[in-house]
Amino acid sequence: MRTLRHGLRVAVSLGAGAMVLAMGTGCGTGGSADGGARPSQADGPETAPASIEQIGSKMGCTPQVRGKAVDYRQAICTTASGKYVLNTFASDKAQQDWLEYSSMYGGTYLVGTRWVVVSSPQLLEAARQRLGGRVQDAESLHRRSGEPPSTTGTT
Repeated sequence: MRTLRHGLRVAVSLGAGAMVLAMGTGCGTGGSADGGARPSQADGPETAPASIEQIGSKMGCTPQVRGKAVDYRQAICTTASGKYVLNTFASDKAQQDWLEYSSMYGGTYLVGTRWVVVSSPQLLEAARQRLGGRVQDAESLHRRSGEPPSTTGTT
């Protein structure tokens, strides 16, 4: 548990710019009226665990690794369309813990099997076509985890 907490602290400090990026690019609740995940067209291709480098290759960028811990890796990836934060995880539990912790900062996430991409909703919809996964907003992640939605930070 200590490793995961340390990893989460590092993820928050390294990911602060990513969260600001996500919050600064129009991430309101974005969820559906019934409280489900952000609506998107049919999910993209099936996802599988992938490395930061594999995700970057599919996105058309070279990832710049910014954080590395026992249970996750994080990188910044810039394309002609915009900036992305790529995260990969050693386990499903590590991914779920990161999502629950990060969701309190708001934002929109493209969630695959043991990986998460953070960017603006528009860029994530395009990335979903290449990577698969589901576009989810922080509000829907809070609802699914059973925590009350945040009353600060998003409108």
